[in-house]
Amino acid sequence: MANDSIETSLTNTKDGVNYAPYVLAAGVLVAYGFFVYYLIGKVNAEDPDWSRLIYLFSGVEAIVFAAAGFLFGKEVNRKRAERAEKDVKQVEKQKDVAQEEAVEERKKALILGAMAIQAEQTATINSDQGSLEMASIKTPVNNIAEKARRLYPELEKL
Repeated sequence: MANDSIETSLTNTKDGVNYAPYVLAAGVLVAYGFFVYYLIGKVNAEDPDWSRLIYLFSGVEAIVFAAAGFLFGKEVNRKRAERAEKDVKQVEKQKDVAQEEAVEERKKALILGAMAIQAEQTATINSDQGSLEMASIKTPVNNIAEKARRLYPELEKL
């Protein structure tokens, strides 16, 4: 039961961070320091003993480098991940703006197309009939063009 409370206190914290790997990595680094201190005391050892100690040292060294890589590499990767998230958000905003601009351009193109069709029909009607009769003729294209003029007065200048 006591082991459960120790384990939960290391793994479940208020901010949701699991401290157990950090504690383990720090413990490995401390143990490495003691092992180096022990090796310094054995500098005058005979060749077979010294070779065995160096062999053990190389294995322990690999574990220590893994622990140090965990401690320092996690911070570097976190920063890279945050930067990547910012870049993704910025690209998404640019994408949304570009899509909105494309929709607006399509709307304007449709409006200009309706205006062009109306202008073409007006020119045809004016050449065939008198201009007084033109006011009484209402086609769907004319209605679209009139609505376009009301909604987008800036397009009249284009």
